[in-house]
Amino acid sequence: MKFAPFRMAEFSGQWPPGSLTNLHSSNPQPFDWQELNQLPGIDLQQLLNTTPLAYESTQGRPAVRSAICDQYHQSLHMNEVVLTSGAQEGIFLVMQALLKAGDEVIAFTPCFEPLITVAEETGAMLKQLPLIEQTAWSIDWSALQSAMTQNTRLVVVNFPHNPTGCHLNETDWKNLLTLCEQHDCWLFSDEVFRGLEHDPGDRLPAAVDCYAKAISMGVVSKSLALPGVRLGWLSCRDQQVLRRLMAIKSHLSICQSSLDASLCEQLIPHSEVIWQRNVQLIRRNKHKIIDWLANQTDFNWQEPVAAATGFVQLKTGSAMDFARQLAEQEKLMVMPGIAFMTDVEGFRLTLGLGDEQFDYRSIRKF
Repeated sequence: MKFAPFRMAEFSGQWPPGSLTNLHSSNPQPFDWQELNQLPGIDLQQLLNTTPLAYESTQGRPAVRSAICDQYHQSLHMNEVVLTSGAQEGIFLVMQALLKAGDEVIAFTPCFEPLITVAEETGAMLKQLPLIEQTAWSIDWSALQSAMTQNTRLVVVNFPHNPTGCHLNETDWKNLLTLCEQHDCWLFSDEVFRGLEHDPGDRLPAAVDCYAKAISMGVVSKSLALPGVRLGWLSCRDQQVLRRLMAIKSHLSICQSSLDASLCEQLIPHSEVIWQRNVQLIRRNKHKIIDWLANQTDFNWQEPVAAATGFVQLKTGSAMDFARQLAEQEKLMVMPGIAFMTDVEGFRLTLGLGDEQFDYRSIRKF
């Protein structure tokens, strides 16, 4: 198996770390220790003093899996959850557990690149369906129905969506689940931004709670704003698939950091409070960007309704050239659309900046 470098890493790697201001991150401003310590019932010093520095189980600490079920699912048992070392490992585990050469996989673009490339590395046949940008990045339902066949093994979705910040409504969510059920295929639902709906009323249930052949993926780095804590999870009701996930994981991380597990055991029950903090940041930044775009003739966007990023489109020119010029002349990094497997000329822009004041007028064409 050959592992090609991801386009995002290739692009950002052209400049020394820390030399540019990052304006494309998909996570809200990360917490600091002082802020975490202010959450009710959190005592980080005690946590550090009492955490055993021993191996965790391959499936993951039961108390963490139980907290995930309580906070993120409707009826799942902790034995139906496997912890992972971040989302990237989760994606690899799912693709390796479910796919073999020749399987048909359907994914939507733009997207987080590994959702496509890691599937392709198994030898699967990818059908990439562009979201319809003119209608707020919606699914092309006729194209999806045409793409699905009796050989479709897996449909991959990511809502709330990276990089556009679009989301499905309840009707579209039910339509997607119905199509998967009709074709008896697996649904891999990347839900790492669940909880960052700009209107909490738009939140959808986890796919695994709605469909027997769904796998839901979560992670603390995105919706909980803890990218330095490498803990995620896969939720699945099929015990055979769960055993396969753990067998593959034993060849990778084997288990999570005990420190990460102890921290997440305390923080996951505070998910709603943390989401509120993060959405407040996102809304504030979104209003700033809306004001900036109102006076722009070079850019536009479909306003995001969820997650911590938006996809700003160029009315003319190359997004790759623009992003490179912005980095070299203004020391600002945005991520061009090619990193998200799309030909649409645009770039990912973060909505997750912290309290520092940033003037979006610095983002300009040259």
